[in-house]
Amino acid sequence: MTAAGHAAAAPQAKRRLPARERALFAAIALLAVVMVSYPVVLVFLRSISTGDIGSPLTLEWLSALVDSGRSREALINTAIYTAGSSSLAMILGVGLSFLAARTDMPGSRILGLMAMMPILVPPFILVVGWVALADPNAGLINIAASALAGPRTVLVNINTMPGLIWMTGLFLTPYVYLLVAAGFRNCDPAMEEAARVSGASRLRLLTTVILPLQRPALLAALLLVVIMSAGDFIIPSTVGLKARIYMLPSLIWQNESSFPQRPGLAAAQSMLLVVIGLVCIYFQRRALQRGGRYTLVAGKGANVSQFALGRLRYPLTALAFLFALCSSVLPILAVGCMAFMRFWAPYAMKLENVTLRHFHYMLFEYPQVWPSARHSLLLGVLGASLCVLLALALCWYMVRMRGRFAGLVQYAMVIPLGVPGIALGVGILSFWILVPGGIYGTLWILLLAYVTAHIPVAIQFVGSALHRIHTDLEEASRISGRSLIGTIRRIDLPLMRPALIGCWLLIYVVILREISLVILLYNPSTIVLSVGLMDVWGSGFYPELAVYSLLLMVLGLIPVALLSRYAQFSAD
Repeated sequence: MTAAGHAAAAPQAKRRLPARERALFAAIALLAVVMVSYPVVLVFLRSISTGDIGSPLTLEWLSALVDSGRSREALINTAIYTAGSSSLAMILGVGLSFLAARTDMPGSRILGLMAMMPILVPPFILVVGWVALADPNAGLINIAASALAGPRTVLVNINTMPGLIWMTGLFLTPYVYLLVAAGFRNCDPAMEEAARVSGASRLRLLTTVILPLQRPALLAALLLVVIMSAGDFIIPSTVGLKARIYMLPSLIWQNESSFPQRPGLAAAQSMLLVVIGLVCIYFQRRALQRGGRYTLVAGKGANVSQFALGRLRYPLTALAFLFALCSSVLPILAVGCMAFMRFWAPYAMKLENVTLRHFHYMLFEYPQVWPSARHSLLLGVLGASLCVLLALALCWYMVRMRGRFAGLVQYAMVIPLGVPGIALGVGILSFWILVPGGIYGTLWILLLAYVTAHIPVAIQFVGSALHRIHTDLEEASRISGRSLIGTIRRIDLPLMRPALIGCWLLIYVVILREISLVILLYNPSTIVLSVGLMDVWGSGFYPELAVYSLLLMVLGLIPVALLSRYAQFSAD
């Protein structure tokens, strides 16, 4: 090494942060570990206690879980629902990502944007939209079928297990697309060329080279959608309960909120979801750790060849865009149509039934709208901001400082990924309901739940961005006399701005539509928009429900548009 190299390396090797700063970051890291770990521990303790935590231990609730016919039915339904929706999401997500990334299909960029729309649209809106489209009595599709084929013709019925699987599969497809599409674009062209030279057909090339390279991403996507579908609350507790299809998340909600309450049984049912989630996380981490067996030989895959679709080019393009329309555009249009109808019933689609009175009622007379909108906006902004700030501190501790507890923090931060929202809510409730004068019944417990659930997502964004910044830049700033905070503010934050904005936007949108996490933690004075939607759903007034849904969508999209414009302006 040259003298200059030694001089550059010396400060990096010798310079250490002051003990005070290291202690501060270590304290933040340990606090974060406790924050994400205690809900899981408390769910387990509550499931083996006769009453509140600290009561004598018992196996009563675990045996009731085994003996209860309703619990067994819910477990079987949850397994069918999870398997079906996960399989549908994988088929659609992998197929769309391959068509958009590796074929000569026209409009692939537009298709990619349309495929991602369900992430930006709250799932409750998609539920309302599909009820408007496929309800057996008043769905637009069945109304059209009755007009063509005769009265009472039911072409599709959303109030069935296949209907639930269809809605959830469409909702989960963008997550599969996100995880898999980048891998298809970055395949090693040298390996594909070698397979072609050896005489491999296109099908053999796909099955022996391209898909094996995507094995870690495919398995990670599968495990993610399994966790999300097993813990999904919105669809099972709305359309599912209406159709008398019981699943674990809806039973947990009923046991916690209905009379007589059975919190021990709810905790035992939550433990089933926790075990499913943590097992999935374990296999996901093993798959990612073995990812090196499927890494690229070349540095990038910019020159990957495109598969020619031939005669199937335009039929497959039409099917792909039809899916994109069905997944988000049609449900949103159906919600908009429902909002302007005087009432929602068969043959109500007439010009004389168009009205604005539902907008006036919901915006100016319905008492819950504006308080819940304020709460949602406040919690979305604070929750996303705290997640980003906490993730920045934790990633600095793990990546830059390599603190004593870095490994513990890294493993603890994946726990919320494997715990469904309803189970995490049970754990948080189990602790704070026992603390006199605590935060139960306030907005603070909702904020704590949001940050606990979504900090792993923020860590993925921030950690990836921090890894791309060379430490020499930070070291030069420290040598010039800037403090640690000054270095982060002047060096790291400007370079990480796109990732931080993207992270903030994603968490804000997810918080705004979150319902399973907070359904057990709110009270009438802390209601949020997503929970308010459940109340309106229970009343059965579909036009008002549609107006409420559109308000939630607008509240989510306005900050997305503003920050995206700011990011584009900053880049220019």
